[in-house]
Amino acid sequence: MALARRKGLLAVIAALAIVASGCSGNNGNNGSGASPSSAPSASPSATQSASATPAEVVTLQYWGAIPPENGPQAVVDKWNAANPNIQVEYTRYVNDEPGNTKLDTALISQNDAPDIFVSYGETYLNRRLNAGMAVPLDDLIAQSGFNVDEVIGMDNIIRKDGQTLYLPAIRLLTAILINEKAMTESNLTLPADWTWEEFVDYAAKLTTPARKGVLMDVNGDNIARFSLIGSKPQDSYYKDDGTSNFDSEALRGGLELQKKLFEQQSMVPWAEIVANKLAPSSELLRDKAGMIIGGTHYIRDLKNTKDYPRDFKVVFAPNPQYAQGGNINYAGFNDFMSINKNSKHKEEAMQFIAWYLSGGNEDMIAGGRLPSNKSADIDKVVDMFVGEFGDQIDKPSLSAVIKKEYTFQKQIQSTAFSDLTKVLLQETEKYVMDVQSLDKTMEELKANADKAIAAAK
Repeated sequence: MALARRKGLLAVIAALAIVASGCSGNNGNNGSGASPSSAPSASPSATQSASATPAEVVTLQYWGAIPPENGPQAVVDKWNAANPNIQVEYTRYVNDEPGNTKLDTALISQNDAPDIFVSYGETYLNRRLNAGMAVPLDDLIAQSGFNVDEVIGMDNIIRKDGQTLYLPAIRLLTAILINEKAMTESNLTLPADWTWEEFVDYAAKLTTPARKGVLMDVNGDNIARFSLIGSKPQDSYYKDDGTSNFDSEALRGGLELQKKLFEQQSMVPWAEIVANKLAPSSELLRDKAGMIIGGTHYIRDLKNTKDYPRDFKVVFAPNPQYAQGGNINYAGFNDFMSINKNSKHKEEAMQFIAWYLSGGNEDMIAGGRLPSNKSADIDKVVDMFVGEFGDQIDKPSLSAVIKKEYTFQKQIQSTAFSDLTKVLLQETEKYVMDVQSLDKTMEELKANADKAIAAAK
């Protein structure tokens, strides 16, 4: 029976891997943007596990997608120096479909499996939680003395069946990154509160023969999806009756605006973006795009002046809204930390996570990881984000975006979520490439999405 169960689980994950979409920021991940007041402590706790003795050493395997040299190794080294009886080894996996399948396989097979693993985006998180890969943390949290509500806020965590199965390490914020030189040359000012219609007009004014007004990663980021989220930030893909929300007027309007960007030639064609795998940060920093949809996760790229030398500063604007005066952010809480249900060292793993979230992750900040810790000193965080790159990164506008109050999108329902993401992308592509009309696109979106939900149920 155990072998049959394991084979069944492997089959489920294999099937999920085929249809799962990549992590969005976006896959928005969610909570409150209250301004913290005091700096987190970066000093490791020397507290040892009650089960550890001077003669024994517990070694925890910790898997994440951030390159070790961009913070994780410094974090682990700091912990290991203060905790000789609980040592942590970090392994990087690539945050794409093959990399995530590698992590899922390790968790199921238990061959070199991690004790602690990080999921990026709610799509990958939910597929692991639905497959029962993560242990409930509530008892472990209580034993460790970690105050989740005080550090992160319970409202910022989505519990499954009344259980806490992950803890988020960062707040991921979407924002518009703009070439300040292009903005000045176009006689434009930095937007503070704008809509997607205004964004499209702004892109037209930024466009020159040598530079497009905007570049988006259309596989994950497009105005149609953002408009849908902006009109319904919680469970934007679903109606209250459980059917799809893909007949939304917000989605229809977003499709029209996305196509307008191509029609006014403010953006390179969709097919060219996909075929050439154009990256937003690269196009911005090579002065090929006047602005991009990005966020705090691009800080590391903005500091890469070796590969992208430039003579302009990048400024930050809040992301546009579906309706004037909105405060929806399309990202949210992310870097979801879970403990493998089959780990032999769950208590020790929880000790590390509690320390990490309470300030031990300070070495991650410079690479663009905004801590989920409510007591994080945002001015200090911005200083660490910018560092010695004040000539390339505009500190005041970055600080304003980070300190702004937001409502984050939340994805609580997950029925056929990756299938719905695929449907949305496929039908959007057909419309913007003139394969089908807007009316036909809306018809196909609703029909195919409802069919996927019914099949999953």
